[in-house]
Amino acid sequence: MQRPTSRTSSPTTQAQDETTTPNKLGNRSGRSPRPRRARGIHALDPALLNLVRQSRPRVEHKTAELADQFYTALLAQAPGLRTLFPLDPNGRRAPLTDTLIWLLQRLDDRDELVRRLADLGRDHRKHGITAAHYETAGHALLDALAHIHGPTWTPPTAAAWAKAYAAATHEMLTAAAAERGPALWLGRVVEHRRPATDLACIVVQTLEPLPYRPGQYLSVEIPQRPGLWRYLSPTEPARPDGVLRFCVRALRHGLVSPALVAQTRTGDTWRLGPPLGRLPDVVGTSRDLLLLASGTGIAPLSALLAALDTRDDPPRTHLYVGARDETEMRALLAAAPGARRRSWLTLTPVIPATDDDRPSSVVGTALRQRTWRNHDVVVCGPPRMQKTATRQLLAAGVPADHIHADPLPTSTAIQP
Repeated sequence: MQRPTSRTSSPTTQAQDETTTPNKLGNRSGRSPRPRRARGIHALDPALLNLVRQSRPRVEHKTAELADQFYTALLAQAPGLRTLFPLDPNGRRAPLTDTLIWLLQRLDDRDELVRRLADLGRDHRKHGITAAHYETAGHALLDALAHIHGPTWTPPTAAAWAKAYAAATHEMLTAAAAERGPALWLGRVVEHRRPATDLACIVVQTLEPLPYRPGQYLSVEIPQRPGLWRYLSPTEPARPDGVLRFCVRALRHGLVSPALVAQTRTGDTWRLGPPLGRLPDVVGTSRDLLLLASGTGIAPLSALLAALDTRDDPPRTHLYVGARDETEMRALLAAAPGARRRSWLTLTPVIPATDDDRPSSVVGTALRQRTWRNHDVVVCGPPRMQKTATRQLLAAGVPADHIHADPLPTSTAIQP
């Protein structure tokens, strides 16, 4: 296996090596200090990003091999990190490749990359991750990438990946260093109900209030799955008493969600990471709203609706919610207090016909009823649903800057 050529300059210090040091003499020399070069994602050369982009097909087709090589190399170099990457009940580790593919898919949107990397950096604080950990992980990632590329892992490709990784860790470390709040919160389960076999309504109360904006999500770790974290969106705005309400569906091949639904018990202690994500601040919008939710995607929209209710003049809002049947629809609406009827809110349930096993399209139903070109549109649900809905809305003439979604940083499916 060809080794990465970046070992002469570690991934996390590469960007620092390229930073120009200001002239220490300052005005005494009669010249202004030399400006520091930009660092991070926005400083990367387009040609360099293009080299990284060329790795995407190989990464997507060799995800399992890449993950195996990464964790083997990482834990060989730093055995102490093993507790941060526990095996799930099926022998799988954290979804490294999903996150990597998600980032590769968005190389053309640097602002979005910076936002997501900042979120990752803030979230990693709960693990006590340091610059040294990032450096070790960088070497392991380059080793794994070299392995799956084989002879196509050229010195320019290795150098491009090393610089890209250095820029990414710069964004993550900068965001983490800027945080002043707790790295994580402790919460106690005070209520657990199962309105359906694969659906649970869970109420958690933290020891101190957890500040988040409506529409954001939190990572949670439960005692039944130590070391495995799952993203959940609260169904109402932050409360001063620390109460958080969640609506959770058990996914068939999920790492955590089946335990959340079937094994959660009152009195369980959860660990919760900092709030992440950034759905639009629709509380102050001047346009009417179209909200599209699939299943438990209703949770963040419920929190947004509850926040809108604090306005003296809430905008006319249309909420379309997709569910598999009437029972699930009732459970979803009961778990999402913000979605209850108000004078300014029109609720449209979207349920498959009894003679049709195919799920009805939430966005298709909305588009058949009217055009939405003058509305702000917010889409919440699995990433595939969000992608499909966005494409259909654009085709129907809804301006791109009116469409808002905040998919979790995974590439293929909703976080399990």
